[in-house]
Amino acid sequence: MCSDNLQDNPKDLMRLAKDGHTDAFNQLYEMYFVPIFRYIYFRVKNREETEDLVQDVFLKVYNSISRFQEKGKSPLNFFFTVARNTVIDYWRKKKEIKLD
Repeated sequence: MCSDNLQDNPKDLMRLAKDGHTDAFNQLYEMYFVPIFRYIYFRVKNREETEDLVQDVFLKVYNSISRFQEKGKSPLNFFFTVARNTVIDYWRKKKEIKLD
């Protein structure tokens, strides 16, 4: 489904993933896993929590990919936005648990 010349082009991979090509999304996962993991780990400082949150990020992106609009930006921006919001939600929930 994805040709070899698309492996390094995240914008093309995102368009294909948006059209339902799971191979393209898998390539995005492989491409963005490490940067998203590092971003979240730096903010959470717990490996197990980070792993769970990274999976949440990719699941959220996968479920909302139809709403992605390129607007001249890298798809990584979209992933980082979802990661930022996921971390914010994580800390919000942690705060609520401590208050109870």
